Amino acid sequence: MVQPHIEQRTRMTQAYDIDSWHTFRARREAELVEPHGWLTLQGFHWLPTKPGPLPGLPGTWSATQAEARLDATAIDGLTIDGVTLDGASTLTVAEAGRLPWVDFGEVQVELLRRGGRLAIRLRAESSAAREAFDGVEHFDFDPDWVIEGTYEPYDELRPTEVATIRPDLRQSVKASGEVRFTLDGRPQRLTVTSMKYGLGVEFHDPTNGDETPAWRQLKFAEPDPDGTVVLDFNRTVDMWFAFTAYATCPAPIEGNHVTVPVRAGEKTPR
Repeated sequence: MVQPHIEQRTRMTQAYDIDSWHTFRARREAELVEPHGWLTLQGFHWLPTKPGPLPGLPGTWSATQAEARLDATAIDGLTIDGVTLDGASTLTVAEAGRLPWVDFGEVQVELLRRGGRLAIRLRAESSAAREAFDGVEHFDFDPDWVIEGTYEPYDELRPTEVATIRPDLRQSVKASGEVRFTLDGRPQRLTVTSMKYGLGVEFHDPTNGDETPAWRQLKFAEPDPDGTVVLDFNRTVDMWFAFTAYATCPAPIEGNHVTVPVRAGEKTPR
């Protein structure tokens, strides 16, 4: 069992307790079962440069570097904001972003840009996986996995290319600094990424491929003025690729390996 230094414990246990963890878990489970959520994805298609059909969808689809285009007639049954599409629709989205585009019955088609390319992804209102979902298996809460570390920011964000869960895609993430901490007496250093909702790390550890997916993610709050951060590994989560074959999740930045088995947070989903 991981043991943080005694002087760290008072501050950490005051801020992170089992009640707040239960609240975190409830929000996490609710997010996963949302309609058109990550348990309902039905497909992923890179948009072709030459207009043409896509499997399972009516209409003619294409994309340039600047925007995506869909041509459809009223009998195709595609709608935008409840209005039947009869003609052309164009849309664009920023890198790493996604936007709802058109609906086809209960299927929502979203546009996304990854690695400079435009693609669409299909989300159903529900699915067999969503209906059968009874939670993500996880390790029990353990206060010893609430670890204090030190965040050392870079002078500026560093765009860093990483692999992704898709073999045909690499993406750029924004490295914002490094976090240093100790587990079982072993010093650890991870590169931190600046995400839409704050700071976090994607990391490998020795449990990957057995108890946990190929990698996992941990978000944490902004550091204190002296750079102190609290890493609650009980809140480590599986990234979306663990739940669907249609994710585009970035892999950890090279070198983001925790040398101690992190038996905390979420396990491989059933």
